[in-house]
Amino acid sequence: MRKQRLLGIEKQMTRIISNALFMEVKNPKIQGMVSVTKIEVTQDLRYADAYFSVLSVGDNQVDEVMVLEGLNEIRKYLRKRVAEETNLRYVPEIRVFLDDTVARAIKISNLIDKVNN
Repeated sequence: MRKQRLLGIEKQMTRIISNALFMEVKNPKIQGMVSVTKIEVTQDLRYADAYFSVLSVGDNQVDEVMVLEGLNEIRKYLRKRVAEETNLRYVPEIRVFLDDTVARAIKISNLIDKVNN
């Protein structure tokens, strides 16, 4: 399959899943600010690895394990939403992963600020 098509599918899935998380999902396990950072679809369109970043809001610490459980609970719903909004013959099975890139970047930024002060 052409790489351009895969990139288009990944972009479309990112938009659909982000909208579903923001507007439709009301799972109490999904706390804090959860956003889709990346979707990677396999060549055969059987699997889509969805990477989510989780940030704490205010002083409340977020239990990332609980958020991951919540995301795993709604992944079939997310797949259904992708199926409804696309015209793919095979809708990829969504596998959920936490992406800590944003948290690490914030931590590094804080360390640099400490060194500069």
